[in-house]
Amino acid sequence: RVRFASQAQAPAITQHPASTSVAAGQQATFTVAASGSQPLSFQWQRGTTNIAGATSATLSFVVSAQDNGAAFRAVVTNSSGSATSNAATLTVTATGSAPAANIVTPASGTTYRAGTTVSYSGTGSDAQDGNLPPSAFTWEVLFHHDTHNHPFVAPTNGSTSGSFSIPNRGETATNVWYRIHLTVRDSSGLTHSVFRDIDPEVATVSLQTNPAGLGVLLDGSPLTAPASFSSVVGMIRSIGTTSPQTSNGTQFDFSSWSDGGALTHEITTPSSARGFMATFLAGGSAGPIADGIYR
Repeated sequence: RVRFASQAQAPAITQHPASTSVAAGQQATFTVAASGSQPLSFQWQRGTTNIAGATSATLSFVVSAQDNGAAFRAVVTNSSGSATSNAATLTVTATGSAPAANIVTPASGTTYRAGTTVSYSGTGSDAQDGNLPPSAFTWEVLFHHDTHNHPFVAPTNGSTSGSFSIPNRGETATNVWYRIHLTVRDSSGLTHSVFRDIDPEVATVSLQTNPAGLGVLLDGSPLTAPASFSSVVGMIRSIGTTSPQTSNGTQFDFSSWSDGGALTHEITTPSSARGFMATFLAGGSAGPIADGIYR
């Protein structure tokens, strides 16, 4: 008897929500991150009771005095199981006012390309404390993919600015973005959090063969030309083909790629749409004649 072991992985919490202090009437934000087989489902709880509609990786709401001391946790589920985060405690302070955080750079609407560096900066002020010092700042960056996210830059404090490098290898999907979080804390422990999303620039790449209809490879996976795919600008991808190939009883041998690359080689996703052509020669021939027909 042969049994196939499942490769699915149950969820595991990679970032627990953090306890926070917020003034009444201000917004509290809790975030959780998890790994495991996709898709992941999120359900936030107050104590052990589900919060209606709280089904994303981030929980945000305006607090009242009645929320003081409440504990919030997230349950992450997939087809292989579930994981529950540690509980984060909300402290509501009735006196004083919360500080104000503001992300200055990158500006709203900023986009990114793979392989580049993103700089960020912000300000923080408080009615009682005035402009907040660098020690009051905490930055964090999450990499979002579809409905889930991964920690990218761990929470870091002590600076009003910083930067991070975006990789040009790895996740090849285009429904991705980076979320930069800033939290400032005043001398009484009150906090305010904001975030800024930066989305990728995307280009379409087409793979063709001459003659048409032969096989090509994208990151090692076979496709039939012509084929096209979308990719984040700057991402390094592998394109290739196999040789020889047979079509309609004729054998074709690889001759060249239009960019001069080897049979299989890497390309950097260009900033605008571009095509790559693999040319083949019919077996035993000197190449295509003027009308493009191989004989």
